[in-house]
Amino acid sequence: MTHLRWGLLAAGTIAAEFAAGVDESKHGVLTAVAARSADRAREFATRFEIPKAYGSYEDLLADPEVDAVYVSTPHPMHREWAIAAAEAGKHVLCEKPLTVTAADAEEVIAAARTHDVFLMEAFMYRLHPQTRRLAELISSGAIGEVRAVDVTFSYASEDGEGGEVARLGDLALGGGGILDVGCYCTSLARLVAQAALGVDVVEPEEVTGMAKLSATGVDEYATGLLRLPGDILARLSCGFRLTQEDGIHVYGSRGQLHVPRPAWIHALRKPVTSQIVLTSLSGEPQVIEIEASQGLFAREADHVAAHVGDRQAPELTWAETLANMRTLDRWREAVGYGRPS
Repeated sequence: MTHLRWGLLAAGTIAAEFAAGVDESKHGVLTAVAARSADRAREFATRFEIPKAYGSYEDLLADPEVDAVYVSTPHPMHREWAIAAAEAGKHVLCEKPLTVTAADAEEVIAAARTHDVFLMEAFMYRLHPQTRRLAELISSGAIGEVRAVDVTFSYASEDGEGGEVARLGDLALGGGGILDVGCYCTSLARLVAQAALGVDVVEPEEVTGMAKLSATGVDEYATGLLRLPGDILARLSCGFRLTQEDGIHVYGSRGQLHVPRPAWIHALRKPVTSQIVLTSLSGEPQVIEIEASQGLFAREADHVAAHVGDRQAPELTWAETLANMRTLDRWREAVGYGRPS
């Protein structure tokens, strides 16, 4: 397995979580960090004992001692810096969503292919043993023929939270619940259909939805309805201005699966036990416990190291990313994203 020297493009909250994960990983080391100001980069570097701090992303990409970069800039900057990293010969792990649109994602993938570097969208929940166990249960027929799935990921940001709520409400920064957390809902719903049908990638045949839009056209909370192959119906709920009960329900002809605490929640980013509840039509609920022996960001860093030679990761192929991005494009179009309320 390759040992990777990591550079971080941006020094925000999620970069801090990934940095802690690299420190706990088996096959990665933190080498450099870049931020919009040299002072911010130095502060971050001191916090995580990173040897090098840069006041520009270009300087980090020019560093020959950096093998791979983690891009965690605001959404609209993903395309620019993922492409720049590929052009610099760096392997790329880019925060979700890979870009703001599917067309932009195609450009990033083309750059990775042209420059022969690894590229993965950082949907870390897909690597969690809970997610893998859920897919196994579905594909094994534990609940019979899958017919519907409900997925919710929604929370309320307060006005007093400063930069984060400002970003989420800014159309120019790719704000809104669908791109921020609805992307998990589309990803999970599609994964359920893929496991049920035994195929690598699916896209919905129909996409409809509604949303509460802000005055600038950003979706504050939204619902979506997908018709997936096999007549599997998916009902999605997301938002950054409405707290709902997060969870996953998968309904089949012989029972249902319930994930009360999906792998993307903060508490499950650490190596803890999670649960899936299997209920047959005639039986008592069976609680299946899943042990995670490694933190989720450490697992993600090691997953990149394990597959860097393949240029793609098996759970998060480029085809998978494009299918999800196209679904997000269609959902946002359906709700009127960008058109002021």
